[in-house]
Amino acid sequence: MWFFLIGALLPIPFYILAHRYPLSFWRYINIPVFFAGIVGIPPASGINYSSWALTGFIFNYCMRRFHFRWWMRYNYILSAGLDAGVAFGMLVIFFALQYPKGGINLSWWGNVAWQNTADALGTPMYVLQPNETFGPPAGSWS
Repeated sequence: MWFFLIGALLPIPFYILAHRYPLSFWRYINIPVFFAGIVGIPPASGINYSSWALTGFIFNYCMRRFHFRWWMRYNYILSAGLDAGVAFGMLVIFFALQYPKGGINLSWWGNVAWQNTADALGTPMYVLQPNETFGPPAGSWS
């Protein structure tokens, strides 16, 4: 529940810095967008975020800075093409693999690798011995 407070207070310093230094990097920091992107981390892997960051850097920094007229003309077309490609790919995957009777099950190591992890098996990384606790001894906390 602390993240409600963090979400309410964290944009304030970046807002102040963006108004204090209007042409600095601080004006590009957007905390709600940052937290909205973090929400997708558990199912997404590093390759999802690195490809997003690389594409964003190339087309929204390099192309905008060095080829502004090209960027101004084609940036929204690129964005629409990437979004349409994802939607079209999802439709093809659904109708080709999941919609047929019973679906098509692809069996490869990537589908079952998660079942052999310590989290899925419920195995602790360290088993406490009898009368053993985590942290410092009980009398030395203060």
